[in-house]
Amino acid sequence: MREVKDFYDNWSPDDFPEYIRLIMDFADELIFNELKGLLKNLRKDILVLDCGCGFGAFYDLTKDFNTIYLDISLNLLKRFELKERKICGNILHLPFKDNTFDLVLCINVLEHVDYLKALNEIKRVLKDNGHLIAVVVNRDSLIKEEIFNDFKIFHKPLSIEDFNKDFKIDGFKVVYSNSAYFLPSIFKIFPPIILSKLLKYWKPIDKKLSKIFKNKGQFLIIEMAKEQ
Repeated sequence: MREVKDFYDNWSPDDFPEYIRLIMDFADELIFNELKGLLKNLRKDILVLDCGCGFGAFYDLTKDFNTIYLDISLNLLKRFELKERKICGNILHLPFKDNTFDLVLCINVLEHVDYLKALNEIKRVLKDNGHLIAVVVNRDSLIKEEIFNDFKIFHKPLSIEDFNKDFKIDGFKVVYSNSAYFLPSIFKIFPPIILSKLLKYWKPIDKKLSKIFKNKGQFLIIEMAKEQ
């Protein structure tokens, strides 16, 4: 975990080329819209843990809930403009009591750690019938976008099979899965001004492709429930 912490302590997407930032923002928007649909009917008084919140890119998803924000990188937390309810901590050793949270949100974290150990920790801090909503880089993606696959730190894309057939944690089951991001890599040849327009037109296409190729997008969205 030390290398993961060091990587994100020095991670600054503002320094990336414009076309990379456009693609990253596009992916975040697709993920945001998918997760917003999963969260829309939840009570606002539930206790939520955003586990791996970074600098708050998905803050708007959880701002209306009773949410605690955790990340391993103090640097990213300092960049997160929220002034309270932020904790610097490790997903493999969560600093919370058993049966604390109604919901844990975990976006693009599990592929960087021992995911089974992390899921055991998440299950521990979830209440009975509590849910985890996770986003991971998908091993079975039809698109292999290097921006999301080539990392200098530990990075192991996961697939739905890692959570189903070969899953090793009793009492924690998948209740929903989908995926997002089917953007062809060739789009990157266009200058940013054209790429930004193409991305706007691609949004509804991506949504349709996620229905046709359910778990084959670049990002896999998993919802799991802790059974009693």
